[in-house]
Amino acid sequence: MPDDVFGSPKPQLERPHRKRQLADHEQRSIAKRVRDCLDYPLLYEMAELLPPPNAVGCPREYPGIVYLIMAALTPVTKSKRSTTGLLASPQDWRSVRAHIRRHLGRRAAAALPLSAPSRSQYQDAVNNLLVPVAHLLEEEFRRYAARQALSQGLFPSDAPKVWSRPERRQLLVGDATVPKAPSKARAPETFDEDTGLARNHRVDPAARIYYENGERTKRKVRGTKWFFASGRDTGYWTRVILSFAHVPGGEYEDEAAIAVRQFRMLKDALPHCMGVVYDGAFRGVHRDALARTGLLAINQQHGSVVPVFYEHISPCRSGHELWCDQGRIAESIRLDDGTRVFEPVPIIKLEHRPGTTKSRWYHLLKIPCRHGDHGYRVPVGITTTPGDRALRSADTGQRLKSDTERGFHRAEYLQQIPQASLTHQLLYPYRADSESVHSQFDLSLWNRRMIAYGVDRQKVFVLGFALSQNATSHQIHLEARSNAQQAARIA
Repeated sequence: MPDDVFGSPKPQLERPHRKRQLADHEQRSIAKRVRDCLDYPLLYEMAELLPPPNAVGCPREYPGIVYLIMAALTPVTKSKRSTTGLLASPQDWRSVRAHIRRHLGRRAAAALPLSAPSRSQYQDAVNNLLVPVAHLLEEEFRRYAARQALSQGLFPSDAPKVWSRPERRQLLVGDATVPKAPSKARAPETFDEDTGLARNHRVDPAARIYYENGERTKRKVRGTKWFFASGRDTGYWTRVILSFAHVPGGEYEDEAAIAVRQFRMLKDALPHCMGVVYDGAFRGVHRDALARTGLLAINQQHGSVVPVFYEHISPCRSGHELWCDQGRIAESIRLDDGTRVFEPVPIIKLEHRPGTTKSRWYHLLKIPCRHGDHGYRVPVGITTTPGDRALRSADTGQRLKSDTERGFHRAEYLQQIPQASLTHQLLYPYRADSESVHSQFDLSLWNRRMIAYGVDRQKVFVLGFALSQNATSHQIHLEARSNAQQAARIA
C-alpha cells in the first residue's frame, strides 16, 4: 500500500530495533536518589496539606514533612526499617535538616529534634497522619505531576499534531500490575493437623486473586492491583508518573474502566495530549470513550475479533464490497478458485473533527478500481448512538440508523490507527514503558512483596514510589538544562 498514510506493516525481522543498554553514566545510585527526594519541591508543598499538631494531649514530636520524606524514601531503600536506619546516621539526618531549612526556613529546621524518628513513630504517623489525608495528597500529586510534565517538555503546545504519526512525548502510557501480597496467609487462623494447635496469621484484607498476562496465558497472582499512567520523552529517567489508582476488581473491564477514567482526567490537565498506548485490556467500549474526548487509543485488537461485513457501495458499475478486518476497511475480492481474500483499502488521511461535546474521527479512503480510484470517508473509533448527531443519506436525505440501532460495534472493529500498519508497529512498543514502571515498582519492594497491609496504607507506599520516581526525573531534567546552559556559555 504505497499511498497509505500509516504505511505497510513490516515483518518482525525488518522492524526497527530501538532498544539500547543502560549506560554507566545513566545509573542512579541510592545516595543520589535520596538527595533527589530531599530536593523535590512537591514534598514541601504537600506538607501544607497535613493537619497541624493537636492543641491538647501529647504533642507531635516531628513535623509532617519528615514523615512525607520518609514515605518517599521507603521505596528507594525498599523498607521502613532501612529508611529509619538510613536517617539514623547523624550525617544523613543533618542533610535532612539542611534541606528542610532550605525549603521551609530556619524556624522549621530548628524545631526538629537532634535525632531521626523511629520505625514505630513513622508507622504511627502513616496510620494517623498520612492515611486520613491520602486522597488530598493524591490530588495534589496529580496536579503537580501534570505541571512537571509540561515543564519537562512533555505534551507541548507548540509541537505539530500529526495524528497519523504522533511523537512519543505526546502520548500517555498506562497499565496495571499486581505486586504480591505481604503475607501468604489467607485465613487469620489455621490448625496444625498433627497437634491440633491453632496458629495465628496476619492477613492482608485487600489481597485477592487477579489474572495477568493477557487473554491467552492467564496467570493467577494474589495481591492488590495498581494502575499507573505516565509520559516520557527519549532518554532514561525522563518518565513522569502522572496518576495511579487502586483496581479493586480482577476482570479486564474493571481495570480498563479505571484506566479510561484516569486518562480522561489527565486529558483535562494535559490538553495537548494526543493519545493513549495500552494493552489488549481495552475493548471497543473503552476506545470509544477515549476517542470521544479527542484521544487516540493505540492498542491491539482482541483475539476474538473476526472480519465482519461493513457495506456494499456502487460508485461504479462493478461495485465494491467492504469489510472490517484488522481494525480497518478492507475490500473483499473473490479469487478464481472461489475463495475470498481481504485486501486493505489505502487510507490517505486520519481526520479529526473536535466538537463541543465529543470528537469525531474519519478514515479518508482511496478505493482502487479499474474504472478509476474512488474517495470514501468512513467514521472510525466511535460507536454512534441515537443520542449522537444523526447522519443522513447523500442521495435521499433520509436519516441513517446509528451503529447501535443497526447492531454494529464500530469502535470494536475500526481503530483510529489500524493494527495492521507500520505506524502501529512503531507506536505500540511504547507500551513497554509501562512494564518499566512495574519493574521499578517491584524493585522498590522488600523481597518483591508489598510492605503494607490494607489499601489505605498501601496507597501511601504507592504515593511514595511515584514521588521518588518523579523526584529523580525532576532532578535529571534540571541537571540536563544546567549542562546545556553551561555548554552554551562556553560556546
